[in-house]
Amino acid sequence: MIKAKHNTAAEFLYKPYVKKLLRSGFSRFILTNNMPDISGEKGIIVTPNHFSWWDGFFIEYLMRKFTDRKLYIMMLEDQLKKYPFFKYLGAFSIKPGSVRSVAESLIYAKDIAQSESAYLVFYPQGEIQNYEVEHVKLKKGLGAVSLNKDTGVLIVAFKIVYGNEKKPDVYCRFHDRVLYMKTEDDVKVYEKLFLKNIVMLNTDVITGKGTDLLA
Repeated sequence: MIKAKHNTAAEFLYKPYVKKLLRSGFSRFILTNNMPDISGEKGIIVTPNHFSWWDGFFIEYLMRKFTDRKLYIMMLEDQLKKYPFFKYLGAFSIKPGSVRSVAESLIYAKDIAQSESAYLVFYPQGEIQNYEVEHVKLKKGLGAVSLNKDTGVLIVAFKIVYGNEKKPDVYCRFHDRVLYMKTEDDVKVYEKLFLKNIVMLNTDVITGKGTDLLA
């Protein structure tokens, strides 16, 4: 397993790069509501939808606007070996074909998810899927790292929208509160709210409300 190794110099170089990258690809980056307060949370797991190559850039850029906690994000081991720079930004590896590797990665993720100085990005879909809610299928891995009374779970949805401009817009929306998963029933409630947040983001896009975080 490859563990994350945060590096201040790497983060200093990355931040202006990713803003330039987003501006080159998108007209606006619009948050349609407010992020719930996570300042009092002992641990936090951020769970975005997963529909594009851009997703890791989206969540890092968004969260950086609202928290000083360090990002940790799970990445396929072969991809992290190919792009080792990302370990200095908080990426750590998982190797799905290895039971031992998966177990080690989940233990590592669970430790991060209980840290007051970090947040764990976890994609509950487990793979890139079509954005529309009828195509979204959630896997069961989240419960392995979130069934803890001290770990809050935050839902966020992103959508790329083409309009009148040459470049598309990014829209994003948080669920309105932090959730806690103490039982399997809580996981089922989470799954319904995850899908509901995507539907509500679609409504927000139609109304056009929100704040441009690229401005």
